Amino acid sequence: MSQITTRAKLILPIFSLIAILLTLGGITIQAYYDKIHMLDTLNEKITFGRLTSRLMHSLQKERGLSSGFSSNGDGVFKSMMQKQRKTSNALLDITIKRLQRTECQEFRKSVEPFLFDKTVLENIRHEIDTQIIDSETLIQHYSALNQELLGIILHIAESSHIPIITRDILAFAHFLAMKEYVGVERAKGVVVLSTKRFDIPNLLFLSDLIAKQKENERYFLQYAPISIQNRYGQKISDPIFAEIETYELRILQGDPEMRDLTPVKWYEAITKKLDIYEHIIDDIEQTTAAHIDKEMNSARKVFYILIFLVGLGLAIFTYMLKAMLKLFENEQKLRRVMDKYIISSITDTRGIITDVSDAFCKISGYTRKELIGKPHNIIRHPDMPSEAFKDLWHTIKQGKTWRGKVKNLKKDGGYYWVYANIDPLYDNKGEITAYISIRIDITEIERLQEKVEEEEKKIRRQEHMLQQQHRLAQMGEMIAMIAHQWRQPLSAITAAAGSLHLKAKIGTIDADIVLELSGKIKEFSLHLSKTIDDFRNFFKSDKIKRKTDFKTIVESVLKISESSLEKHGITIETHVKALESFSAYDNEIRQVILNLIKNAEDVLVERDINSAKIVIEIDGRCLRVRDNGGGIPEDIIDHVFNPYFSTKLQKDGTGLGLYMSKVIVEEHCQGTLRAYNSPEGAIFEINLNKRNER
Repeated sequence: MSQITTRAKLILPIFSLIAILLTLGGITIQAYYDKIHMLDTLNEKITFGRLTSRLMHSLQKERGLSSGFSSNGDGVFKSMMQKQRKTSNALLDITIKRLQRTECQEFRKSVEPFLFDKTVLENIRHEIDTQIIDSETLIQHYSALNQELLGIILHIAESSHIPIITRDILAFAHFLAMKEYVGVERAKGVVVLSTKRFDIPNLLFLSDLIAKQKENERYFLQYAPISIQNRYGQKISDPIFAEIETYELRILQGDPEMRDLTPVKWYEAITKKLDIYEHIIDDIEQTTAAHIDKEMNSARKVFYILIFLVGLGLAIFTYMLKAMLKLFENEQKLRRVMDKYIISSITDTRGIITDVSDAFCKISGYTRKELIGKPHNIIRHPDMPSEAFKDLWHTIKQGKTWRGKVKNLKKDGGYYWVYANIDPLYDNKGEITAYISIRIDITEIERLQEKVEEEEKKIRRQEHMLQQQHRLAQMGEMIAMIAHQWRQPLSAITAAAGSLHLKAKIGTIDADIVLELSGKIKEFSLHLSKTIDDFRNFFKSDKIKRKTDFKTIVESVLKISESSLEKHGITIETHVKALESFSAYDNEIRQVILNLIKNAEDVLVERDINSAKIVIEIDGRCLRVRDNGGGIPEDIIDHVFNPYFSTKLQKDGTGLGLYMSKVIVEEHCQGTLRAYNSPEGAIFEINLNKRNER
């Protein structure tokens, strides 16, 4: 109930939070939409910029050819100039049409001032053809046109707000500027070589052009990505660049004997350089397009994710609105349900009951009227210690939650168990004003627990009885073994004592005979004493783990069992593949191994096996006892470890030996004991893994 009320109270701030998030989401969506639109426009601008660069390249060629024609009227320059003019006209028409088709009106208006009319170009050409202007003036006119076109590229760079793309465009602009200065150098070189005017103004002008090329190259490399820088480095390794540097040096030195360097040769060399630059421009354009595509894909991805999230937010908002209405609708229903089924009570800070649920009244046997205003200890059971309630009050007064099991007293004198959660309630100032207790009825669980504990006690008593029966059975077998071992020493002692008695009676005894016979009696007595020690050690009941190994344990077992095996003509062999020490209850392991050997012996004797044999294999922490008695029948092999299961019931078998052996190995030593058959007989395997040392 309190959880529902809390949810209801949280609905309004959650609504406000979602509204804020949706607003922020809408703003972010608009921002990314604008970014996508800007990238689309920028892509269109860069495409237009590439057309502009091609037009610049064509005008650069036309300028170089025109300067050659103006300087010497060479027919070669004239024919090439006329052809280049057609190319320039075609590119100018394409550029103008492209600008007219652009959807970005703002871009078109901002670029139109930079893009000259074809009549301007035709007027310059007319003045060149009629020799109205000289070479210096026509170079200035063409350079002015290209500077206007370069302004378009710079305007595109200013419209970019994405750093990586802005750097690409700036690299593009500086590269075009460098290329423009190379084009001017080409035209100026043609004029100088044609007129042979190696005067200081011309040489300073050429030197200044070369310096401006270097300056723009430096800026280009500063802004260009690594891939373009590497590409540029590869391209300028072309021999034509070194050849041009040689030409530049000769011109700047004013060598008048440069008959091999003609204007045409100079023009063609610089043109090759500019054509190589065109390839680099293509690379810059591809890199810029790739960066735009990457930014576009990223922006679209975020845009669609935001659309999804905002849509999801709206769905959640709608769902929460419905949920809020449902919460308010069900709150009263849940209050009634909780009052009916939840055992709850509220007390003031003194422990006086101020409210109880119907479930509380039902389980305690009191009515609400009988409980309200009474101290909570009205249901306190005398079995509950006072220390428990002291701890309860100490905990809740500190503002903490107390949890625990409580035995309560019913009105009729009966009792019931509950698991209680008691929490403090606070006012607006943070002070404790009351305590609320929510309880779960665990009476049946507690009663069941009592039954379980009683059954466990019974099982432990039964197990102890089984252990005692097994122990007595083993002691009986041990006594039989000891009796067999004592027969020979007792017979020898009896014979020696009889001999002494006879000789003393007939008076033929002497000191040597007395010493000899008494020595034999002492020797046989010591043997009997040692047998008793072995028996006592075998049944020590101390529960102390000792460091030991299977070889040591087997040797101690065989001291007791060998005589019985020899009596029945059974050969016993011990094979040690690997020896590993471990910590275990060695006396218990000793009893298990003795039981396995005795079982094998009984089977071999019962089945009258020729060449009867028992083999003990030791492999580290694993021990196997196998015989050649034919094995365990398949229909009972899965039952041999069951308590009271025995194939020797007609021969006083208790059916506890293997059961207790398995308990010792698997529960006391955390190992495994299993039985299986081999072609010759049965195999019992003890495996003590390293868990048994914990």
